[in-house]
Amino acid sequence: MLKRAKVIILHRMPYSDSSLIVKGFCSDFGVQSFLVKSAKSKNCPFKSSLDPLAESEIVFHDSGKSDLHFIREASLIDWFPHLRKDLEKNAMAEVIAEILLRYLSAGPSQELVFRYTEKALQILDRGEKPQETLVRWMWHVADCEGYALSLHECVRCGAEIQNFPADFLFENGGALCQNCLGVLQPEHSPEFLADIARLSTREQLHNPRFLECEFFKYLKNHLGENREVKSYHWLQEVRNYAFCKTDS
Repeated sequence: MLKRAKVIILHRMPYSDSSLIVKGFCSDFGVQSFLVKSAKSKNCPFKSSLDPLAESEIVFHDSGKSDLHFIREASLIDWFPHLRKDLEKNAMAEVIAEILLRYLSAGPSQELVFRYTEKALQILDRGEKPQETLVRWMWHVADCEGYALSLHECVRCGAEIQNFPADFLFENGGALCQNCLGVLQPEHSPEFLADIARLSTREQLHNPRFLECEFFKYLKNHLGENREVKSYHWLQEVRNYAFCKTDS
């Protein structure tokens, strides 16, 4: 059976001297594996449409007997050229790709996650506030996968949170009101708690990297096997290098 889908290319690897296996995230079919014959040939018609982090429309054959599908057609929608020229933006996009590859399954429709991923890549490529992209994407994915955090209601008493929470408990699922916190000291700083409240708005975050780190740990703990995401370590190295270079 021939199927058509929009796909974001997550990864590719050699299969033979001339062929590649491509991992892609499809809006209608989740993460899928594809065999591309003669992909290394200079006459291959697909070219950049199957590059990692490219968004394309493909037609593939699904026999129903194998998890490896054959791509018949591929046309490029967006190559996101600007994010490829920026080391930090490219590293952030690689984190998104690796999380999708490791934790999202094949089969069920992931249209909402696909739209958030598509939007994240567009912002990294040419949008405003690219430094906030990864944390906002992880927040949306947690929501889509059934691990939404409560931002506007206290997780203990259900009271509405005014302005920003008195504290935030990732292990308990969200915000804490002042009455439930009582005389205890909050775990997080006022700046962090204000940023938590801003997640559901378009207001600029003060420290998106710290929020990003906490959401990354939360997402890993809830999406399944707590495996290392190598691209996230690479992202930190890129940032440390940029900081050292600026500081010097």
